[in-house]
Amino acid sequence: MTTKTSINFFDLNFWFGENYLSQKYSLSEKKTLEILSKRKKQKNITFTLISNFLSLFYDAEIGNKLTAKLINQTEFMQAGASGILFMEQNYFFNPGEFGKWLKRSYEKGFKLLKISPKTHKYPFELSLFSYFYEIMDSCNFPLMISIDEIDITGNKNIEWDKIAKIANLYDNMPVIIDGGQSKELMYNCYLLSLLNNTSNVYFETHNLLGYNQIEDLADFKGADRLVFGSCYPFFDDSLAVSRIVNSGLDEKGKNKIALLNLKKIIDNIII
Repeated sequence: MTTKTSINFFDLNFWFGENYLSQKYSLSEKKTLEILSKRKKQKNITFTLISNFLSLFYDAEIGNKLTAKLINQTEFMQAGASGILFMEQNYFFNPGEFGKWLKRSYEKGFKLLKISPKTHKYPFELSLFSYFYEIMDSCNFPLMISIDEIDITGNKNIEWDKIAKIANLYDNMPVIIDGGQSKELMYNCYLLSLLNNTSNVYFETHNLLGYNQIEDLADFKGADRLVFGSCYPFFDDSLAVSRIVNSGLDEKGKNKIALLNLKKIIDNIII
C-alpha cells in the first residue's frame, strides 16, 4: 500500500544490514538504498536515521563503522540517510575518550546514541553511567533506548522510574523511548506519568496502536513529546505513516510528530 500525503516525515527507527536472528528482515546495501529512495518519493519520508543490525546483534564498533561508510555515500545522503550510533563497550575501558568519539561520530553523520544495556550487558543506571550522560547532556546529544532493553524480566516489568531519574538529572539530553518489538505498547498510565514528571522524554510512535493512544498522549502534553518511527522492516511503514496522517490531531500536531519534534532535537545538538 502506498500512502500519499503532503506531510513530510523524519523517521528515527529504520533497520538495515544482516539480521542474524531472522534473515527475512535482512536488508542489503542495495536494497536499503532502493527502499529509502522509494519512501522519500512516495511517502515523503525525507530523512531517516538508520540502525545497523550488526550494531545490536554482533558488535557495536563494527556496525557503527559500516553505518558510517554507508551514510557518507552520496546516494544515501540524497536519500536522506543519517546514522544511529550504538554505544561501544570500549569506552567503559576508556571513558575519557567518549566525548571525542561522540564528536567524531557526529561529524560523520550520526545524530543519536542508542544504548542496549540488556543485550550488550552493560549498566545504564545513574550510579554507573553518569559520566557518559554528563557529556551528552553538555551538548544536548539525544539518547535512545528500546523498551525491550529496560524490561528487566522479559515479562513487561519495565524500569520506568530509572528512565525518569536519568531524564530529570540530565534535562538537556533528549531521551527517546522506542517500543521495540511489542505490537502494542499498552502502558498508558506509565506513559502519562513519565510525560508528566519529565520535560525531555519522548515516545516513538510505531507501536502506539491502541485506540486513540497517540491522540490521548498528544492531548495530555500537546504533540511535542511524540516522534515518528516506522521500525521498518519489522513493521509496515505505510501503516506508520497512515497512523499519523489519519489521526484525530490537527495539522500542527501531525507535523510536530511527523517532522518538527525530531528536527528540533537534532538542530539543538551543540557539538
